[in-house]
Amino acid sequence: MRSRSLLRLRPARSVRRTLCATLIATAAALGTGLAAPAPSAATTTDDVVDSHWIGLGYNQNPQPPSGTSWSTADWNRMVSRTDYMKPGVVRIMFNLPWFWSGTDAGGTYDFTSAAYLNAEKVIKHYVDKGVPVVSGLFGIDNLTYTSPNTAAVQTTLVKHLQAAGAAPTYWVGVNEPNVANDAKSHTYAEWQTATTALASAFAIAGVDTSRTVISGADSAEAGISSYGGDLGGHTAPECNSGCNAALVWKLAALNTFTAQIYADSATDTAITFQTSLDGTTWKNLAVAPPTPVAQVTGKNGSGMWRYTYTASGITGSKYLRLSVASSTREHSIGSMHIANNSTTIDDALDDLTQTQADMNTGTWKSNNSWWLRSAQSGLLGASEAHFYGQELYGADPAYVEPVMTEAVSQIRPATRGGAVLLGETGTKARQYPDGTKDYRFALETTQALRMADLAVQEARSGVDGAAAWCLDGYAATTFCGMWGRGDEDPDKVSAHSTALRPWFYTWSLLTRYLPAGSVIHTPAEPTGVRVLAAQLPGGGWTFALVNRTSVTQTVRLTEPTGWITLNKYLYTDGATPSTDANGFPTKVGTVPKNFTNGQTLSVGANSVAVFTTEP
Repeated sequence: MRSRSLLRLRPARSVRRTLCATLIATAAALGTGLAAPAPSAATTTDDVVDSHWIGLGYNQNPQPPSGTSWSTADWNRMVSRTDYMKPGVVRIMFNLPWFWSGTDAGGTYDFTSAAYLNAEKVIKHYVDKGVPVVSGLFGIDNLTYTSPNTAAVQTTLVKHLQAAGAAPTYWVGVNEPNVANDAKSHTYAEWQTATTALASAFAIAGVDTSRTVISGADSAEAGISSYGGDLGGHTAPECNSGCNAALVWKLAALNTFTAQIYADSATDTAITFQTSLDGTTWKNLAVAPPTPVAQVTGKNGSGMWRYTYTASGITGSKYLRLSVASSTREHSIGSMHIANNSTTIDDALDDLTQTQADMNTGTWKSNNSWWLRSAQSGLLGASEAHFYGQELYGADPAYVEPVMTEAVSQIRPATRGGAVLLGETGTKARQYPDGTKDYRFALETTQALRMADLAVQEARSGVDGAAAWCLDGYAATTFCGMWGRGDEDPDKVSAHSTALRPWFYTWSLLTRYLPAGSVIHTPAEPTGVRVLAAQLPGGGWTFALVNRTSVTQTVRLTEPTGWITLNKYLYTDGATPSTDANGFPTKVGTVPKNFTNGQTLSVGANSVAVFTTEP
């Protein structure tokens, strides 16, 4: 049970007119470490994204799909497929038993085990190709998260990898430390302690931080997925019964409003509304209690419910106040729509710099998300977190870009040149009753559209790179990949093979044809269509169009290309795409265009079209 009433204020591009105390801004701490690559030169246009593009990639299980060591056939299959993909970033995590056993008091290393050597071999494969690798630890069952020995174990592993020529570019520590695992959950303060200890251990051991930089916090940002982009939070101090927190909007002769609010209770009664003509004398406004709608996840994995309050016919008012009474519950304000007969204010609460709060109990305290707080901590050389789309739970797919754009706008100033990465991304899976995840959606033809849609929105948002979950699966019940490992549970998945799945087609095109150093552009988009343009390091271009509507869409582009010839690749949901004997995409035609003064490209219904000057 939480002991504070929490208003989690959403970052907005609209300018809000509010009353009373000014929100305290949180100063961004300066980070150091490996910088993301500089973008290649490009003609300046007003749709260029402020990112240092590294590329798209995937999470990979470094253990072979069969046997204890990589067979020639398994290795060659993996290399052939990933060489085609040309990933920009790969995340490869370690399990402790692969190389270490013991307790906080000490333990034994084994860098000759088959499991360790498998992982080292896979990482070195990518390091030799110049592909940045994100790494860290899955689970620390016999260790205390904050113990010096935990930092020492990680440091010894990184030193060994560096000596073997398999140095990960980014070391993220322990996987998802903000998520409870085996009855263990960690606080942000514990993350700070653990990461400070890790930095100290790196320094004492002489880890070459020009090759491997501490990154993270590797946090699962489920709150962003659930609530539409809250990277900043502000918590009311604990207080006695009767005190409350409130936000105020100002609009003369206001007569209607709609507010979207999240609470961690299906029977919440803490929200009330008041109106005022002068901002001094307030009267309660009767608002019908809405039906709560259950959400997928909440802060620290707890369930949340969405409440949509509406009222009309309001008279004699210039100010509207939303209040949260003293409560042990978490409350997140999602959006506010307020109007009079001629003016509307659509406040998505997604601009913390514009927010002002009326707090009659004291000053707001900063309580930002792990991703933002870790970026501001000064402990990291790169910022990295996990983000999963909620499309399978009914969320509008288009919510991703505005959410991530605001997220990155807050994260990037704190990184001081370090990369901003999504170490895991994909479609949030449902769960079976036994707690394992239902990945049958990975077999669906629509998954190719979902993942392309997600990738385009994330690239447009300004992230430097994103690693899909996952390449080829992790276990019999985690068949999340672009192909299987051949040992899936037949009761839960029918594609019991290593055959390529539909979403390999679109994800491989985007990893291959949006290489590191590309300059990302964000052309205007028709409703239901996602559009990405990228000037490639060698001067060529790639255009990606994702059409989530049921009719053909035409997009007008004005990128400064000059005359170019584009190879066209096409994926349509439910149709068999054009592939070679390996199952790799093949072009369906060529398109000569000069977009400098405006030209169009079209994409069919429920389709992904990739146009590129690259072969």
